[in-house]
Amino acid sequence: CSMKHFYSLILLIGLLLQNCIISLFPDGGGIGTELKEHTLSGSGKDKILVLSIDGEISGEESSGFFGIRTESMVSMIKNSLLKALKDEDIKGIILKIDSPGGTVTASDILYREILEFKKKKKIPVIALYMGLAASGGYYVSMASDKIIAHPTTVTGSIGVIMTSFNYKQGLDKIGFVDDSITSGPNKSIGSGSHVRTEEQQMILQSIIDDLYSKFFAVVKKGRPSLSEDQLRPLCDGRVYTAEQAKNVGLIDEIGYFEDSINTLKNQDNFNPTDKGSEPRIIVYSPAKNDLKNIYQVQSRAEKSEVLETLQTFSILQKGPRFLYLWTGRN
Repeated sequence: CSMKHFYSLILLIGLLLQNCIISLFPDGGGIGTELKEHTLSGSGKDKILVLSIDGEISGEESSGFFGIRTESMVSMIKNSLLKALKDEDIKGIILKIDSPGGTVTASDILYREILEFKKKKKIPVIALYMGLAASGGYYVSMASDKIIAHPTTVTGSIGVIMTSFNYKQGLDKIGFVDDSITSGPNKSIGSGSHVRTEEQQMILQSIIDDLYSKFFAVVKKGRPSLSEDQLRPLCDGRVYTAEQAKNVGLIDEIGYFEDSINTLKNQDNFNPTDKGSEPRIIVYSPAKNDLKNIYQVQSRAEKSEVLETLQTFSILQKGPRFLYLWTGRN
C-alpha cells in the first residue's frame, strides 16, 4: 500500500510540474537556421516543393538540454512559404501530412498561411496524407486543392478537446491544499486542484462549442461537395480509414506520393517546353541536413518514439488547453 502511495505521489508531482518536460537533444535546426533547397529527384526547370507537417502542430519553440532552441512548426512552415514565394520555378506544392493535430491556434495559423500563399502564388497545393492526418492535421489540409491519402491512413477526428487533469483527491490524501486567492469565482476555472462547478462546466463547454463551429465551417468550405446535412454526422470526432473517408467524401483519392506528383504534372501551369524531363522534387531543410528521399523529409528532425511521447504528454500537461488533437496512435 505504501508503494502505491509512493507512485501516486510521483505522478502527482509530475502533474504539478506541468511545464518542466524538456528534450535532452534538440529536434531540429536552431532559431534562424537558413533553409537550404535540396533536390530529391528530377532535372527539369519546373519544381514541386514538398512541405512536411509531422507530429503535433504547435507554435511553440522547443528547448534542448543545453539551451539550444529550435523553431516551431508554424515558424518553419511560414519561412518555407516565404522562400517559395520568391521562386518562380515552383509550380506546385505537396503538403505531406503525418500529424494527430495540435493546438487550435497553431492549426488555424497554418491553414490561413497556406490560403494566403495560394492567393499570392496562384499554384496548386495537394495534401498527401501519410499514416495519420487527424483533427488539426485534417484542418490544415482544408487549405489544399486536393486530398490524396495513403491506403493505410487514419484521418478524421473532426472536433475539439480541452485537456484537463483533476488531482484534488490526490492532494487531499497527502495533505496538500491549493491556497490561491482569486478575484472572482471563475478565475481558477480549469484548475486541477478544484472540483469544477456546473457554471464552470457550462462556460468551458460554450468555448468548446464555439471552436467546434469554426472547425466545422473550415471543413464545410474545404469540402464544398458535401451539404451541411451530409457533413454534420461525419464531424462527431470519429476517425476513418482512407477507404471510409473517401466513401463519405472527406478525401478525394487514395494513392501514393507518385500519384500526387502526377496530379501536379498535369496542371496547366507546368512548362510545356519542359515536358521531356521530370520536374524537380525539392524540399527545404536546415543547411546541415543532407536529405536523399521523400520519406526523410519532416518539419522537424527525426524523433525517437520516447521523445515524441514525452512531447505529446507535454502538450497535454500544460494546463487546460483547447486542442484540435486526436490522442490515439496509428
